[in-house]
Amino acid sequence: MYGLDEKAKKIVEMPNADRKIILKGPTGCGKSTLLLERYRFMVESLKIPSDRILILLLNRTQSLDWRKKTVLKSSGAVWRTSYYGFIQSEIRTYYPIVLENCSEIVNKQIKPTFLTFESAQFLVSKVIDKHRERRGLFAGVTSFTDRIAIDLTANLVKAATSDIPCHEIGERLYSALELKDETKRQVFRDADGILSAYRKKCLELGIFDFGMAVEVYNRYLFTDERYREHLFRRVQHVFADNIEECVPTEVDFIYSLLPNVKSCMLGYNFEGGYGEAFGGNHEYMKQKLINGCETIEMGKSYTCSSFMSEFSEMLFDSIENGKRGRVSEGANIEKTPPYELRSEMLEAAAERVCALISSNGYKPSDIAILSTHADPVSEYVIEKILQRQGIKLKNLSRKSRVVDNPFTQALITLAQLCHPDYGEHPNRDDVKALIRLLLKIDPVRSSLLAGEVCSRKPFAEFPDVEFPGLVERIGYHNVEKYEKIRDWIKLYKAQAVPLPINEFFQKVFLEILISKDVDVLDSDILQAKNLIDSARTFADVVSRFNMNASREFLAMVRRGIKSAESIFEIEERLGGDFVLLSTPVAYLASSLSNKVIILTSLSSRNWTPRSVKELSNAHVLTKTWEKGDIYTEEMEERNQKRYLALLTRALLKRCGEKLITFESNLSANGYENDGDLSEYFDSILT
Repeated sequence: MYGLDEKAKKIVEMPNADRKIILKGPTGCGKSTLLLERYRFMVESLKIPSDRILILLLNRTQSLDWRKKTVLKSSGAVWRTSYYGFIQSEIRTYYPIVLENCSEIVNKQIKPTFLTFESAQFLVSKVIDKHRERRGLFAGVTSFTDRIAIDLTANLVKAATSDIPCHEIGERLYSALELKDETKRQVFRDADGILSAYRKKCLELGIFDFGMAVEVYNRYLFTDERYREHLFRRVQHVFADNIEECVPTEVDFIYSLLPNVKSCMLGYNFEGGYGEAFGGNHEYMKQKLINGCETIEMGKSYTCSSFMSEFSEMLFDSIENGKRGRVSEGANIEKTPPYELRSEMLEAAAERVCALISSNGYKPSDIAILSTHADPVSEYVIEKILQRQGIKLKNLSRKSRVVDNPFTQALITLAQLCHPDYGEHPNRDDVKALIRLLLKIDPVRSSLLAGEVCSRKPFAEFPDVEFPGLVERIGYHNVEKYEKIRDWIKLYKAQAVPLPINEFFQKVFLEILISKDVDVLDSDILQAKNLIDSARTFADVVSRFNMNASREFLAMVRRGIKSAESIFEIEERLGGDFVLLSTPVAYLASSLSNKVIILTSLSSRNWTPRSVKELSNAHVLTKTWEKGDIYTEEMEERNQKRYLALLTRALLKRCGEKLITFESNLSANGYENDGDLSEYFDSILT
């Protein structure tokens, strides 16, 4: 319990384990530390079985922190999970009860299958395409099918986590519009029809996305008395952090546990609430949980200086309430004059980082660069300058695509070469990368050979070794390896029935890629395993919809599916001496803090994203929205300001010593930046 004050130690070392407590305090005041230490004390000193303590966390990053700190000598299994992870585990374990209670599940002989968000979007997009072709649905919508699928899938999750019936989604969204017409009404009816068809088919097959898993758990499992008896017997103590960001059904779940558990300890940041875009509902949480527990007020923030805390509160008041203030003299805040181009701004920010490290004594890990658009281009511009000084940069926000890894890209390219009738043909760069990986020849010769491969008719294929100039291009020492690969592909294509895509990947992995001629890293093996597992799950699901799962998986990968990320990869990404690049929300979700925070694109409108979109509205699909109310533009402006105020205050409370801002007059697309955040800064600093 190093670093805890006397008040905190008393909380941690409470001898009785029958109190129900909310730790209430601002960002960085030590709530998470207290939760961890109290858990350790209960297991090690009070000898409470760890498998009787349910720990509910927001995300995998928080789970990583607890995983590292809950390895205790006297501990058994640690019951640490997110709300969604808990629901999936419970449905798997008690699936017979679900089958008994849910008449909508027709296929009762199988285990439940859970969709990733990408797989759910794929299935919804297939339903949309089918109905658009046959019935002309969404005639009044400008968005592409993929964008519509993302919005509809998100709507289903938000509705389920707010206990809103699926068939009410479209009507709720339409009734909240200021301007209504029959075209818009029909669009939302179309959306309801798509979701109804998608939901019906998934439930029949025992396939659940996030939203359906929540609905099934709450409607068919949690209401069962036999299950509740088992649950309340297993859960004797509850820990939960960041309850202000919980979705309403998680709040209801915790609320239902309170009368039945011996103790609970909940971490509550009253300054939070920026998770509304993802379904969180701070107000509903306060209504349900605050009065049901003893509240212990925590102290000040330890992750920022006193002047930064003062500045964060002034900025919050300026944005939220229009108040003007003046920060104290000596505040370590730099507001850099605007640059004309965004590229110039990024270069200047990178140069400033170099100066902080070389001249001011900061380590790379002391510095975080936050941008509303931490895209690969921004990452490249900043990284190029930092690399000159030997400084590493890691992008917390960017999840790699499957094809970004050369090893998994090789698996995909070989699958395309071996299944030309799927219609997903490799391009020259794909084949070039494959040749370089397998044959280790230089970029020029591999590019020429890739051109020959892709120019073959009717489908791309490796030419015969007798092809003019081929041996010279691959090198005499590579002829045997080349023929082995070519013969392997030819023999596979001669099979009467192709393998399922996951089995194909496994075959390629074992017979071609794992050899003394191919350099393989542990990370490559992990990525390949993730790809094989994803393909297996995808094929299991999609094949039930009478589709060619192998072909559809290759198509989905080509559209940029993100690779799965293990807890070990997250640990590697967050560990080490490097400058961090992140979006604001990803940074806050990571529970990090830094001595120096650099905010870029301060005048961008992206700091205040709109809630209202063509087919969605996060504020309408929530528990506290009164059905039938109108969501006005004034409400939208007020919510945008509220979100910005909450977001910036939370960010500044993570800034230990120095804040630096950069901005540009023009955005990456050449449009004028006219966001308000820069002006709010000016109102306090000048």
